[in-house]
Amino acid sequence: MSKKIFYGGMIVLPDQVKNGSLVVEDDKIIGILQPGIHLNSEYQEINVEGKILMPGVIDSHVHMWDPSPQNYREDWKCGSQCAASGGITTIVDMPLSVPPVTDEKGFKIKYDVAKKDSCVDFAFWGGLTPGCVDNLEKLNALGCVAYKGFMSFANPDYPQITDGYLVQGMKNASKFDGLIGVHAENAEVADFGSKSMAKQKNIPNRMHDEARPWWVELEAIERATLFAKATGSRLYICHMTIAEGAQYLKEAKAKGIKVNVETCPHYLLFDKNIMDEKGSYAKCNPPLRSRENVDKLWNYVFDGTIDTLGSDHGPYSDEEKVKEGNFFLEYSGFGGFDAMLSGMLTEGVHKRDLPLTTLSAITAGNTAKIMGLAPKKGSLMPGVDADILVVDLNEQWIFDGTKSLSKTKTVNNIYHHQHMKGRVKQTWVRGQLVYDNGKILKEGGYGTYIPKQNKIIK
Repeated sequence: MSKKIFYGGMIVLPDQVKNGSLVVEDDKIIGILQPGIHLNSEYQEINVEGKILMPGVIDSHVHMWDPSPQNYREDWKCGSQCAASGGITTIVDMPLSVPPVTDEKGFKIKYDVAKKDSCVDFAFWGGLTPGCVDNLEKLNALGCVAYKGFMSFANPDYPQITDGYLVQGMKNASKFDGLIGVHAENAEVADFGSKSMAKQKNIPNRMHDEARPWWVELEAIERATLFAKATGSRLYICHMTIAEGAQYLKEAKAKGIKVNVETCPHYLLFDKNIMDEKGSYAKCNPPLRSRENVDKLWNYVFDGTIDTLGSDHGPYSDEEKVKEGNFFLEYSGFGGFDAMLSGMLTEGVHKRDLPLTTLSAITAGNTAKIMGLAPKKGSLMPGVDADILVVDLNEQWIFDGTKSLSKTKTVNNIYHHQHMKGRVKQTWVRGQLVYDNGKILKEGGYGTYIPKQNKIIK
């Protein structure tokens, strides 16, 4: 039996930050001790004096591109190492692999690749497309945590979920308390706006926010919420960007509608002007918004309306992001989940006084509960997997995209040259040290599949 005690640090628990020691046996946390208490010599003592212990990040929204012909962008080996370097101990991967996770075959192909190559734990989204709405119970039996549909136009391999099929998918998922996740944008209006902008000349890149404006997102949010209310389905709004949407969803929650809200770090850190600075390398859907909107969105982090934080990590090669020669026609999306936690420590904790308990809730605790990974994952309480981050809250450093452990290393990373305060020094997954001050210590294959647990924690 492996026994460890982390002593000298501050422990971020669900309701408090506590000075004490964390006791681990094998892969589980078994206790929290008052400061100064030492156990017998069977315990390996790990000095974390001056550091913060946080629960490992559960990234709710990742695109690993693997398996697929595009895994040159990111694969499970490099991607999981990159995740570990940023404090992510469980990757919740989206279903858009090739083949997609829309049936047992697609599930098994992805499972085999991730099991062989991942050094951190992983869970899977299942698909929600017109062709697979009747497969949801089977995917649930395989342990998928949620089901992702695009209300916007997606791609030929993963078509849009039109309203009728979305309602049917919600009805099917409600039979087993399944979670329906949506990319919420009105498909035709967003597509029309993007194509119209592409035809104009000398349009600033920041006008991507006007091509797919805030009300395009709000309309889809309202429509999906109405469908969820009518069917009794649980709903998850992916990567929400707008304060208007947050206010609407805050009121919907107060009415008892079963909806949860995710945003991404880039919507809380950057505004639309960075698209003028970094071009299509900073392009994503839904778009980055105004600085006024960014500041308003933080209010909904503080008040609990926003439940989770997902990176939407999905890098492209530098060449792919500029291949059309027209910003409004380029691919949308980028990588950077190794900067997520440090970015939130910098902007949230240090600049805006975000409590560490709230940060841990949106990066771990809430995600585990909503996606059915609790009580196995999500906190540093006794009985939970020993997914532990050792964080130097005050280290100041500059993110270098060329030194990322991602398969796509580039100065065009949206976080490149960002000044950070707060850094992950060690990442422990199930009681084993995976990342230590720049070095990966566990090979691919250490990570294990975490299926949805039997009972969703309310």
